[in-house]
Amino acid sequence: MELPANRQLQEAIRQRQDAAAPNLARAAELWHSGKRSQAEGEVTAVLEALPDDASALQFLAEIYAATNRSQQAVPLWRRLSTIKPRDAGVLRQLAHGLITQGALGDAIELLRKSIELDPANPRAYNNLGLAQLRSGDAAAAAASLQQALEISPSYALAHMNLGLAHGELKHVAAARACYERALQIDPHLTDARKHLSELLRPTDESAARRERYLALESHAINLMTANRHDAAIAVWTRLIEEDAPLGYLRGTRFHCQLHCCDWSEYEQMTRYLQSEVLRGSRVDLPFSFFVHSSSAAAQLACARTFAADRHPPQPSASRAEQTRSAGPETARLRVAYLSSEFRDHATAYLIAGLLRHHDRSRLEVFALSYGPSEPSAMRARIEASVEHFIDVSERTDVEVVELMHSLGVQIAVDLKGLSGGARTGVFALRAAPVQVNFLGYPGSIGAEYMDYIVADPHVIPVHEQPHYSEKVIYLPQCYQPNDPLRPLPRMAPGRAELGLPDAGRVFCCFNHLYKITPAIFGVWLGLLRQLPDAALWLLEGAATATRNLRAMAAANGVTPGRIVFAPHVPLPQHLARYRQVDLFLDTTPCNAHTTASDALWMGVPVLTLTGQTFAGRVATSLLHAVGLPQLCVRTIDEYANKALYLATAPGELANLKAHLESGRQHFAAFDVSAYCRRIETAYEEVWRRHRRGESPRMLEVAQGSEQAADDKQNS
Repeated sequence: MELPANRQLQEAIRQRQDAAAPNLARAAELWHSGKRSQAEGEVTAVLEALPDDASALQFLAEIYAATNRSQQAVPLWRRLSTIKPRDAGVLRQLAHGLITQGALGDAIELLRKSIELDPANPRAYNNLGLAQLRSGDAAAAAASLQQALEISPSYALAHMNLGLAHGELKHVAAARACYERALQIDPHLTDARKHLSELLRPTDESAARRERYLALESHAINLMTANRHDAAIAVWTRLIEEDAPLGYLRGTRFHCQLHCCDWSEYEQMTRYLQSEVLRGSRVDLPFSFFVHSSSAAAQLACARTFAADRHPPQPSASRAEQTRSAGPETARLRVAYLSSEFRDHATAYLIAGLLRHHDRSRLEVFALSYGPSEPSAMRARIEASVEHFIDVSERTDVEVVELMHSLGVQIAVDLKGLSGGARTGVFALRAAPVQVNFLGYPGSIGAEYMDYIVADPHVIPVHEQPHYSEKVIYLPQCYQPNDPLRPLPRMAPGRAELGLPDAGRVFCCFNHLYKITPAIFGVWLGLLRQLPDAALWLLEGAATATRNLRAMAAANGVTPGRIVFAPHVPLPQHLARYRQVDLFLDTTPCNAHTTASDALWMGVPVLTLTGQTFAGRVATSLLHAVGLPQLCVRTIDEYANKALYLATAPGELANLKAHLESGRQHFAAFDVSAYCRRIETAYEEVWRRHRRGESPRMLEVAQGSEQAADDKQNS
């Protein structure tokens, strides 16, 4: 958990030179490492010596608030309000504590003072509306909540509270609209779902039916989260058959079918979904669409539709105003990475080395985590690699943006894009003057508030730039960072222990099963028919997928047992398995990404079919960065022929493996230090452009140089 909560307090602690400074710094370190009681003890010790120390009072008040001890927090906020009577944040915090205690009149008065000091703060208006509502003045509450939404239209909690106010005023239709909008913004806001259900239950049959549809949608999403995609298919089918007025149903059901390797509608659905996406229909989610789409133009259309529907740009300070609010130019650039995956996850495996190698004389690095706080070696490593690791999982989008503004973040880097669990709403509120789409999502966000996308000439050829709403930052070599400290097991378990046959070639594809297509699987089965002693090693998925793949193998003359499924294991054990692999066979139109890096790191050649989109060119980028462009082919026939050739040419395969083993420490794909300097150069240049008042435009970082070359076309 993050403390202190704002930049002013952090700086106050950092700059202190008095006797209390070491205690406060130690308290921050203890809290950061999860040692809450020790942190509290350090701050308490400061206050025993200095009872009116503002930094210590605020620190302890935040500790109490974060640990649900409102009764203890309120007196501290009250003392702070006398020391800092014009601090709007302190007044808001005090008012919030008073609301929880039922002191509504005092809370209302404080919130009005806070708004006078900071009139553009939506949280203050939301809390004022809540206090007015609880005090019985629903009309005033509605006005305050409406003001909060004028400042921040995607504030889901304010929509819900406005629904409560309308309910008290007997404005049933308006209340329903507010609850539905709150759920559209945040489907997991269970209180809004409960209030909507209560509102609709008595009289409105059609509205009750919609509530039932929303409940079914939530159920299907929960099934997918639990990896029960086969069960989710039935729920999505029911919603489709009942013509439920919800978006993205057919595409989401198809994505579940792909998880199950159910290709009974593959050709029909891919054509239908692309046609509807290009028409602007809300038919598929961007993250599921790029898995089967071969069109960068269609992927941009899908992203634009989704972003406009779920995360439209919100009223906020202009870029110039944000620059001024960031303060004067500083020696170091403040860069914040945002993700839910600072844990044992593919994104963390890739970015850990970059975070560790950032030059702290150039950058002040923040990591804002909105995902689960899972204790792990990777989590601990990332926390130790940045100066500021902040858990924002309990904060609303508005609160995260307020925090980032208070921290003076200059560049916000989105590591999730439009993938599952993303907090795109933070970027829609313009969290920082410059915003960058990087690494976690292989495609465009499709929104004007995302300024840049990090790429290389392989994943986004220059002529493809019109299919990306962001301006491209071109890094030389490969756009993907890699971690040179990832495990490098030298030995693997025996074949029998891994479930592999005793002899014969082992082809593997450790991509998610939903990336496999009928055409690619057909090539793999053809290889197995031509090489009777070979095995195909896949990553374990749903039981339904295993049954379907083995049934298709049997129907095509391949013994089902020759397809072996590898269970999910910790990363070192997983990487060790590559020692038993001869050749990694990639998927298309969506490539191996982190899995390709893993294979190449472990000395396993990857055969890829270069696609037409970012997601379909990642392995091509990596293969060029390890000096093996000959493993990138253009057609599926080339792919089949090359795989058969390599499998039957042991000398060639041995040469490829020797090349990877001998060059591992020198390949551009794994040179994180050089990569780090280049992306830092890119960050500094886009910030300089912004400070000069220039609009985003393409940037090319020169090979072998820390200088950035402006593109001549001013694209």
